[in-house]
Amino acid sequence: MKLTIAGSGGSAVGKKRACPCFVLDNSRIFDLGPGALKNLRASGITFDRVSRVFISHTHADHISDLVPFLWAIQIDGRKQPLEIYGPPNFKNTFHRLLECTSTPADFFKFPLTVAEVDFGESIENITTCRTFHSIPTLAFRVSSPDNKSFCYTADTIFCPAVVKLASGVDLLLHEATFLQDQEEIAELTYHSTARMAGRAGKESGAKRLVLFHIPPPNEERDHDFRAEAKEEYRKDVVVGQDLTSIEF
Repeated sequence: MKLTIAGSGGSAVGKKRACPCFVLDNSRIFDLGPGALKNLRASGITFDRVSRVFISHTHADHISDLVPFLWAIQIDGRKQPLEIYGPPNFKNTFHRLLECTSTPADFFKFPLTVAEVDFGESIENITTCRTFHSIPTLAFRVSSPDNKSFCYTADTIFCPAVVKLASGVDLLLHEATFLQDQEEIAELTYHSTARMAGRAGKESGAKRLVLFHIPPPNEERDHDFRAEAKEEYRKDVVVGQDLTSIEF
């Protein structure tokens, strides 16, 4: 499996990071936050190979580049079908986004399917659960034919359901917005600290742990994120960086 990071930040675009966007095996995109489209272009991802887009939840920092992405592939002349999946009530949000951006209903000439995924539902080799966040949010686990596995937590405070979903996973991509000296705001906003992410990595038995959702005020604290997560995880921790790839 190959994970390409198009956006490792969160909450807002920073100098170093776009908001969340990840590409798995050059064919599946998870979230499209602001700044992601530019990084997808820069990463060299071939858009025609992307067959599915998964949206974890409808906060602006995870969905703002969805419509711009659709415009981009239409302008590129896409002919291949595209499937978009989101949480319950996602269809309503999607159609409102099209209305707000004055996107004509018949603008997209390629076959486009928009579907909702209930919590705990599976889509072929992808299983899901509900995270513990401020609005309904999906976490995803992907398994490959060669027995590799990947789990994307999306946004969540420490969540036993996510730990279960990630059990024994080869790579756990876990949200970490805050540090221990910011634990109060983490609990208020239902976001994880690095230490919570480390705990999830340890309790799930994940083989590798990658952190994301680093907000602009914390962009210069990579060392702290790594150190605090490692206190729990006890293995090497990677702090995600835009325009990098990880093979596992």
